[in-house]
Amino acid sequence: MISRRSNFGTVPKSYIKRFLPSNPVIVEAGAHIGTDTLEMAKIWPSGTIYAFEPIPELFKQLEMNVHNINNIKCYPFALSHTVESSTMYVSSGSSDGSSSLLSPKEHLREHPDVEFLDTIQVNTITLDVWAEKYGITHVDFLWLDIQGHELSVLKAAQNILKTIRAIYTEVHLVDSYEGGALYPELRSWLESYGFRVEHEALPWPDGGNVLFVKSS
Repeated sequence: MISRRSNFGTVPKSYIKRFLPSNPVIVEAGAHIGTDTLEMAKIWPSGTIYAFEPIPELFKQLEMNVHNINNIKCYPFALSHTVESSTMYVSSGSSDGSSSLLSPKEHLREHPDVEFLDTIQVNTITLDVWAEKYGITHVDFLWLDIQGHELSVLKAAQNILKTIRAIYTEVHLVDSYEGGALYPELRSWLESYGFRVEHEALPWPDGGNVLFVKSS
């Protein structure tokens, strides 16, 4: 399957680099086939990237693309607020990178060329449970590309959240997915935990990406 995920409207990783140590622990949720994963591995060769991708076809491609990169480890889970088997709404059409644990809502109107024709069951895990299970004591950088489920994941990561220096996350200005948090709510919640907005990239009417950094 050919990847169809746009990089337009992103915050450059060269900019993010200034807020992290030279050997960061990075969690990337929604790694897709590893395009950003590989770039981060090159930018931080002394770091470790833990890449999560729950859709089997994409996970297989991710593993193939990063198999010879020593500082990338892959997990076939979806980060969530629970540990269980959950329904994933799988995107197709012009984007295979819009799948979500939440059912599509305004996304169908804003992006009519993206379809959600299939659902699958995927295994979910919380960031805190994963960290305890695999002996991860801290995460420096959290990359969230999980289509409306961002705040739910963060709320279930109270232990690891204390260690995070920067969060790069997709944000939503409309109800793209049923039950997903909008940007003002996400921003307010992160600010209450000591994060500030460092950089916004909001090129679309329905949202974009934002870099949050822990205030010193």
